[in-house]
Amino acid sequence: MKSLIIYMQRWGLILLGILLIIVGLIYGAIPQKTSYQSITKAFIAHYLSGRGIGYMQLEKSPTLYIVNEGEFLPAFSADYLNHGNVLISFLYRTDETTSIDASSDNNVHLVGSAFPIVRITLYHQFGQQPVVFSTHEYFQNPNGYYQHYWTAGIALSILGIIFICLGLFITIRQGKKVEQLDFDKTPATTLEGADKKPEQIDQGKEPEIASGNNRN
Repeated sequence: MKSLIIYMQRWGLILLGILLIIVGLIYGAIPQKTSYQSITKAFIAHYLSGRGIGYMQLEKSPTLYIVNEGEFLPAFSADYLNHGNVLISFLYRTDETTSIDASSDNNVHLVGSAFPIVRITLYHQFGQQPVVFSTHEYFQNPNGYYQHYWTAGIALSILGIIFICLGLFITIRQGKKVEQLDFDKTPATTLEGADKKPEQIDQGKEPEIASGNNRN
């Protein structure tokens, strides 16, 4: 019964490991739909622009964002932010970041990883209609974007490899125990056989010796 339980445990671990590896590879290979993250009606603390790229930071937030101005329709520029207090709402992706290091003449220095913005809505203080800017990517995928979750998939596969190794370790260890038990039993059997043989030989010789004495 104990051997059956051990057998089921080790093969169960190996089969579970194989299953986890397959699931992990499939999960990482198939792209999953992901929704854009949103920021609603916030004030801009800093916006640095140059060569068609804008770098933005909101008030009371350390997070940085990048605006590829030429990819928007209509084209976006810092000029839209120079009309009094402007509130901004936008959508951005979280699966990509760009390392930035931008400075301005008024001692503003933005350094770090920035998330790409795909849609911008500006609200002006004088009650004008909001102005909306969208990238080509957003027009093609307005409900979200697709990304591969390879980190989670690889983690599942590694866990599967660990289970397989554990199952093989139990198998090897159990095999060594069986070999050790067989080795321990072998000397005892051999010694019993060796003890019996001399007795049989001695018993066979005694009649010959007795017979010889009677003739004399």
